[in-house]
Amino acid sequence: MFSIFKKKGNNGDIPEWASFFTNSEYQTFDKEVNRYFEKLKIEFSINDGIVNLVENEFGFDNLGLTNVAQVCKQEKTKYYREIISEHFDSLIRTHKFELEFDKIADNFEKVKKYIGVRLYDNEYVSYIGKELTIGRDFAGDIYAMIVLDFPDSVLSIKPEQIKPWNKSVDELYEIGKKNIREKYPINLSKEKFGEFSIMFGNADHFFTPNIVFDLETKSELVGTYGSIIGLPHRHSALIYPIENLEVVKAINGMIPAVYGMNQEGPGSLSNNIFWYFDNKFTQLPYKLENDKLQFIPPDNFVEILNKLEKE
Repeated sequence: MFSIFKKKGNNGDIPEWASFFTNSEYQTFDKEVNRYFEKLKIEFSINDGIVNLVENEFGFDNLGLTNVAQVCKQEKTKYYREIISEHFDSLIRTHKFELEFDKIADNFEKVKKYIGVRLYDNEYVSYIGKELTIGRDFAGDIYAMIVLDFPDSVLSIKPEQIKPWNKSVDELYEIGKKNIREKYPINLSKEKFGEFSIMFGNADHFFTPNIVFDLETKSELVGTYGSIIGLPHRHSALIYPIENLEVVKAINGMIPAVYGMNQEGPGSLSNNIFWYFDNKFTQLPYKLENDKLQFIPPDNFVEILNKLEKE
């Protein structure tokens, strides 16, 4: 759960995008991906972690492999075929669902239940085009996007799509947070981590990081001086309530854990840590090089540390 995920050296047989695999894991993964598309009897090619398709039922000409590869990495190779098949089958189901959804897309009362909010990293948002989404800058490298939460997928909403709904972005944002809160419970547990404990949130769905929207309603997650929060990927959240100077040890332990979990994925979100205090999220900068950690706290957080040192 808290491993530092280090990439293995590329031995020439494993492409850089999949360097977290061992040679045998990658060979199995590659074989099963090829097997899946050969079974569909469609023309395809695979280049640099992208499946390029000609005529197909997916609704896309290009399909990425990184996320499904990260999911496979978490499991034994005997499960790769099942994971890969379900991943791509769900994309076909999604395309068929979207075609039906388009028939009701302008009717807000019918689409309201599908509206959600999901946290994404800014790099991904820039890739798809931030101007083609609606949402808010959340904190640091994280963007809170208003989305359509379908049975098999989560899709961004383009600004022009909301015009027939006659709803403001603020209204959609609150509706989306409420829908996700009601549909997706998050498992919370207190976990011993070295000399201290953290609150650990996890779930199989994509919305575990949304716990940040409910901190004030969960007293066990916020200390007198706020909380240190890590959101490494879509399935996990690490939270340390701040009460005393033990927070220094917590930060030194949480940074490499969050960094490693973020690399491991799937659905990587942020390798940063954040300080939640007085209803605000502040990124706490650091550098992690050659197994050496350099923590660079902002002035307002230094003030808290100085205050704790005197208590």
